[in-house]
Amino acid sequence: MPDFLKSLTIYPKLVLSFLLVIVPIYISSLMMNRSGQDIVQTQISDSMASRVHFYTVSLETELARLTRLKWEYLNDDDLLSLANTPERLDDFERTQAILSIKNKLYLLKSSSPFVENVTLYIPALNRSINANNFDYQITEGELEAITDSERMRSALFGIQGRLLMSGAYPDSVYADRAPVLAMEIELSRAEIVRTLSSMSEGGQGGVAWIDASGRWQVSTNTDSELLELLADGLGSYEGNEWPQRGQLQMVSGGVAYFTAHEYSPALGATLAVFTPAKTVMQPLSEHRNWIGIVSVIALLLVIVFSYWIHQLIHKPIKRLIGSFRKVEKGDLGVRVYHVNRDEFHYVYNQFNAMLGQIQSLIHEVYEQRIRSQQSELKQLQSQINPHFFYNSFFILQGLVQMREHDLADKMFHHLGSYFQFITRSGAENVTLASEMKHARAYVEIQKIRFSDTVLVELEDVPIAWESVMVPRLIVQPLIENAYQYGLENKQADGLLTLRFREVEGNRLMIEVDDNGEELGDSRLEEMRKAIAAADRAMETTGLLNVHRRLQLKFGEDCGLQVSRSELGGFQARLTIRREEGEE
Repeated sequence: MPDFLKSLTIYPKLVLSFLLVIVPIYISSLMMNRSGQDIVQTQISDSMASRVHFYTVSLETELARLTRLKWEYLNDDDLLSLANTPERLDDFERTQAILSIKNKLYLLKSSSPFVENVTLYIPALNRSINANNFDYQITEGELEAITDSERMRSALFGIQGRLLMSGAYPDSVYADRAPVLAMEIELSRAEIVRTLSSMSEGGQGGVAWIDASGRWQVSTNTDSELLELLADGLGSYEGNEWPQRGQLQMVSGGVAYFTAHEYSPALGATLAVFTPAKTVMQPLSEHRNWIGIVSVIALLLVIVFSYWIHQLIHKPIKRLIGSFRKVEKGDLGVRVYHVNRDEFHYVYNQFNAMLGQIQSLIHEVYEQRIRSQQSELKQLQSQINPHFFYNSFFILQGLVQMREHDLADKMFHHLGSYFQFITRSGAENVTLASEMKHARAYVEIQKIRFSDTVLVELEDVPIAWESVMVPRLIVQPLIENAYQYGLENKQADGLLTLRFREVEGNRLMIEVDDNGEELGDSRLEEMRKAIAAADRAMETTGLLNVHRRLQLKFGEDCGLQVSRSELGGFQARLTIRREEGEE
């Protein structure tokens, strides 16, 4: 048996065994449904692609026939005779010729259901001949459109919602001269839409015929969002870059569609048919319903079985484990009770009795340890209080002897603040803000002593840490050490910095750096070893004193660390901790 199974508790093992029976059945059903869905989707897609190809070829064939007829008419002898030499005909002959041309145009219109109207413009007569209207006169803008060389290169083009084919004689694309004949064939949008509608099955979905340049389109569906998605899906291609054939999947208005399309180079347009996905997948709906029913039944069985096991076995075990975890966190007052008179009732009673005995023993040991720590704290702190007292009065004596009365006055002021902090309270702990205020008073005293030879940079205490309680006199000894052993002999450009840095574990680092030049690597290593063995020393002073008191207050992962500063001198780094909820 794998190791991870051995580590599982009884409850997940029982549930896992039940799932090993249900899950394979469920997965096989899903795979069968997926396989059937893929087969049906492939068949439908092939059918849609086949229909699109058939209608694309049909449209190409019909429009190619109309193009041939257009050029046959433009090269007709009677038309050319009327267009080139209208002055040779009298009014009667001219009228007869126009009527004959109108009949020919009507025959062209009647030859295809896709033709809505045919118009011939004869510049020599300055008039238009229309298959549907004898008095129709083509507008100047429409004439410019149908004789535009770019439009005549296209099989089809659109103007004001109309779908047109045009031609001129001579062909203005290749001959730089005014045409003597211009023909316009207007296609019937209604007939095209009716023809395209037969492509969509059951009246659902739709068909769209879209120009490659995006200048016209014919569709059986008025959903503008769906048509925009289709145009975006096909992209904006020109010539051979347009995708010849393909399939797309789109979502419009919360409805998914399958789309098959084919591009016609001859027409410069794409024919696309789109069908709702729910229609395509309808044959599998009943099978999916059964899959859903089986899934619900299996889920209910798993839930009922899991709940039964949970109530009888897992819940009592979980309650006991939760109690053990509370004990691990130090809560020895937790108690558990079991109503049923079974094995868990006995285990719970023994657990409660065991905690009562442990609580009694811990109380005795804890009280003894606290008394011992308080005694050690008082002893350690008493060693610091006289230390700065001696140094301060030596400095003051020197100022008086040199008759520096103003500096002596400042010295008295800062000394007063300093010793007020020392003597005003016998409390072992103060806020970090108070400790830093005391350290600043000490720095002001040292500034008087060192004048301008040492620059001091002290950061402000982070607001969230101002009220955190710390042992008294933990920062000032670090600054005193920097002055005494690093900056004492600096003649100029001395630098002392104090910075704060928050780290993970809800801790704060206080870093004191100097650029002194007297600290050697051997001395630094000796200090590291002394700090590491500070808990075993019988007497501790200076930095070791600070380190030991911090560990007694905050634990073994806090205290003092020493290293080479980036400034080149000595760095002392204090680490303190803020308890949860302490602000």
